[in-house]
Amino acid sequence: MNDRLQLFFDNIEKIKLYFGSDVDSFAKHLALKLTVRNIHFYYEDYENVQQQIKKHTKWYQFARNSSTLNHAYYVHFAKNPEQIPIAFQQYKIVTKQFTRGEQSYLTAMYLTDEAAFTKLQVLINELMQQPSLKLTSLATHHCAILATRPEEAHILANTYTQYYNKLITIGFVRGKDTIQMALLLTAGTGIFCENTIQHVQKLAKLIFSIQAIIKYCHYSTIALLALANFQLNQFPALEDIHDEICHSLKISPNSCNTLLLAAQIYTANEVIGDLPFYNMNFSDFAYALVNDDFTSTHTASD
Repeated sequence: MNDRLQLFFDNIEKIKLYFGSDVDSFAKHLALKLTVRNIHFYYEDYENVQQQIKKHTKWYQFARNSSTLNHAYYVHFAKNPEQIPIAFQQYKIVTKQFTRGEQSYLTAMYLTDEAAFTKLQVLINELMQQPSLKLTSLATHHCAILATRPEEAHILANTYTQYYNKLITIGFVRGKDTIQMALLLTAGTGIFCENTIQHVQKLAKLIFSIQAIIKYCHYSTIALLALANFQLNQFPALEDIHDEICHSLKISPNSCNTLLLAAQIYTANEVIGDLPFYNMNFSDFAYALVNDDFTSTHTASD
């Protein structure tokens, strides 16, 4: 069995042992986010993160009482919980501009200083001027992870639009799924890459030959595989992982997100776009932008 797949199953079992058996609503997601970072779930590490959160928040604050944020902060800071106070300081800066609550706490995880927040503001402004996004509400933490790229905000916004327009030209349907796909590609390459688009076309053709129709839920999967330079002859191995996941977790293979789940595990050891060339690892990218996050209510509080 693939090592990352085994880690995924092991993490699910450990999570269920710690939280109780009735945690299917988040066990798979939490295990996945840990697995793509090659992190084993240890209850000591989880509780250490919780202690840091409690130490730096009041009893009534949203971060202390939100399981979604507790899990997200554990995934992000499992290896360095001492950085949690920095994120909470960034949260204070973020909420001067944005609504208090879950989105702002998630955004704060990806900011290191005030300059990073300034770039985030500029990027959001640039993105909102793009024709395809004028009637769209983007998740702030998605923009925050995109803003960690070294390119200037206007270049990233232009790259997004180039990808979006090209995806429409080659047959993808206008809407939020193609927006998500274009954002994924932008996070992976920074500037428009024609080779990546050609790879997207090849993968779309392959999935179409197997699925008979490409569903909207496959869009992010195609983008992720293209960025990982996934080759067509690797598909049987990906299918094996997909089938093992469906069998072991008793999930219908026709469920839309099962292929995305398998793709994240399969590509966890791969180079994604040009990400190794700057300080942003694949798991951050996958966690923030692949549309398979923890169940979220986006509650405003604090």
